[in-house]
Amino acid sequence: MSMGMDEFRTLLDAWGADAARWPRERQADAEALLASSEEARLLLADEAAFDALLAGMPEPTPGAALVQDILAIPRAARQDRRAGGWRFGVLPALPRFAGLTAATLLGFYIGTTSLFQPAQSMAADTETVNISDYVFGEGIDAGSADGEAAE
Repeated sequence: MSMGMDEFRTLLDAWGADAARWPRERQADAEALLASSEEARLLLADEAAFDALLAGMPEPTPGAALVQDILAIPRAARQDRRAGGWRFGVLPALPRFAGLTAATLLGFYIGTTSLFQPAQSMAADTETVNISDYVFGEGIDAGSADGEAAE
């Protein structure tokens, strides 16, 4: 399997210019690309310069205040849970529960009252036809002029 320039750039971005850090299954392909491509050699030189720049940087060390702040996070969360759980338990769910309750009560009210009944207002203007005999029964009698169902 050969390696393209995009794969080589990804390899350099992830593992740096030192071939010893590259994944073993990709080393042979990368070295073959380096042997055949001037662009790959230039990319490797740029990555080596960047690695040298990073190596010369001092290691960041967190200040004592930052360490204390980070270590205080689990303690504060533990204390909040012990205090009754209102902060992390029921309190955030109250607005959702109230909305669900209001929607349920409104639906029940509309369903049990005559507030919303469009079917009755339409029924007064239309004629009802029962087609179940035609669909599930014997069908229309061929001799009937008015389309009555066969008996």
